[in-house]
Amino acid sequence: MDAELFPLKQSQEQADATTAAVTVRAERLSKFFQIRSQVIQAVDEVSFAFTRGQFVAILGPSGSGKSTLLYLLGGLDRPDSGELVIDGVDVKRLSASQEHRFRRQKLGFVFQSFHLIPGLTALENVMLPMELMGGASDAAMHERARMLLRQVDIDENRHHHIPGKLSGGQQQRVAIARALANDPRVILADEPTGNLDSQTGKLIVALLKQLAEQGKTVIVVTHDASIAEVADVCLGMQDGRISVESI
Repeated sequence: MDAELFPLKQSQEQADATTAAVTVRAERLSKFFQIRSQVIQAVDEVSFAFTRGQFVAILGPSGSGKSTLLYLLGGLDRPDSGELVIDGVDVKRLSASQEHRFRRQKLGFVFQSFHLIPGLTALENVMLPMELMGGASDAAMHERARMLLRQVDIDENRHHHIPGKLSGGQQQRVAIARALANDPRVILADEPTGNLDSQTGKLIVALLKQLAEQGKTVIVVTHDASIAEVADVCLGMQDGRISVESI
């Protein structure tokens, strides 16, 4: 299955030494946009490596390029130059159909506005990525969705509630459960506390931190400076470039 997603060729020794630990690696990654005669370098030769179990915060003002960087990491946009490898997959070599599978298999997404399907229950929202991936029975998907909702502290009496019947914090926890549905190596979160009060936001940050401690690579793009306080790595981003603020 992974062979279809173009893993990089390397020796067994290299695989043992690096691939098992490094889940996200960028080398001189760049993305630019042209508006009339002006070229905007949204991501400017960015390089980094994140490992299994790291909680990474990327902070910067609006227009700094952090959202564009997240889109590149999520395979939602293509870099103009540089190299991007996620869990051994050379992202630039993926075809359109392989990109879809890559996102479902390797990545979990958490958004500021939750992006739950309004007409589906919490349980059905979590089952959806598994249904799109295929290969599991209805009973297995149902049980895994229930387990994930319990893991993010959603009471069973709310599993059959539609999003409109849940609080903002509950909706974000359902969204995190959905992100975990296919057991991805990498969780990408875009302003996950942006629509929440400060107390609920702290609970969501603690949950994301816990996921990193369980072995996920969690990358959060945010304006929330409090996330930087608990991050293992904090990247400041300005004018498309990054710097390591703290480790």
